Amino acid sequence: MALTVSVSTVNGKTFEVQCEKEDTVGIVRAELEQKHIEVPAGCFLKLFHGPQALHDGVTVAKLDLSQPVFAVIGRETKVEVLLEAAGSWLGYKELVQAAAASCEGQKVKVIKKIPSILDVLEDMGGQKPEVADLRQGEKGLQFKAENGHLLLPSLNLEDLRGFSKVMFSVKLNSDVHNQGLGVVVVQPSSMQCDKDQEGIPKFLYNGYGLKADKNSNAIKFHPGMGGGQLRVEGVGGFGNQNIGFTPENWTDSGNSFHTLEVSLGTDGLNHLKFTGHQGAVWERTWENRLTDGRYTPELHAWLDMGGSFNPGSYVIYGDIDVEVHVNVPETEGVA
Repeated sequence: MALTVSVSTVNGKTFEVQCEKEDTVGIVRAELEQKHIEVPAGCFLKLFHGPQALHDGVTVAKLDLSQPVFAVIGRETKVEVLLEAAGSWLGYKELVQAAAASCEGQKVKVIKKIPSILDVLEDMGGQKPEVADLRQGEKGLQFKAENGHLLLPSLNLEDLRGFSKVMFSVKLNSDVHNQGLGVVVVQPSSMQCDKDQEGIPKFLYNGYGLKADKNSNAIKFHPGMGGGQLRVEGVGGFGNQNIGFTPENWTDSGNSFHTLEVSLGTDGLNHLKFTGHQGAVWERTWENRLTDGRYTPELHAWLDMGGSFNPGSYVIYGDIDVEVHVNVPETEGVA
């Protein structure tokens, strides 16, 4: 069955591409480049469906063609283009669908051991990605950049029919000294509603990576430092806090992980739980609306001032789990 994909550009032009339902976004993009849109050397043509950048491997039949598709020319590297489109990776959708199908009527859905972003990029690009600041180690992902790096993109959870809260559980530790490290949670593009004079959503211009104009919170602590000195930077956050114990660094803990559990409510009420590798717990709340009940926030790695891949100069990230509190109708929740 033939489908028509209507694609708009930021300068107001609209093109219609005819394709079959089994065709992929890559075929649509190729036709746009061949017949309609001249892409300068060193640039990429990116397609957005609503707030989400699209990976070439997504089939057209899976798109809601009643929603606008935008074409934007970007100057990012190939890896950055893949990172920006990572939220449309089919593997994430399959994980969400599996969670939706599990225990119908249950209000909490859990996605265990989210795939490494490096594995996601390899599957999307067909080869191991060249990522300068992130590598796979024996115990987990090793990270050293000063500007952060994506660990988990914003996920479309509409298959779960809406949620009230999402919780990220992240295992991490390091031997770095006197440098804050942790995660950054970033409000999804679906909540960034600003438009330019032509009515084009401004998130189309953002590109990949952490940006100062995006609503976010950075959650950091200091392994090996007395009291951990944990803080939340950004709207509603707080300065360094003594968590009541010293979270041992990677070496002193016997290569063990601490756990950050970050719960983010659609009402803007958020909860942080830090669990040391031996079970000691510290908790605190803050307020900042970072999710809309449809898309989860992005999750990024962070290390103040950056480091290197020399021993003791990087952060190790272990398993990442996602727990979603879905909006189950009362009739479904009755046993």
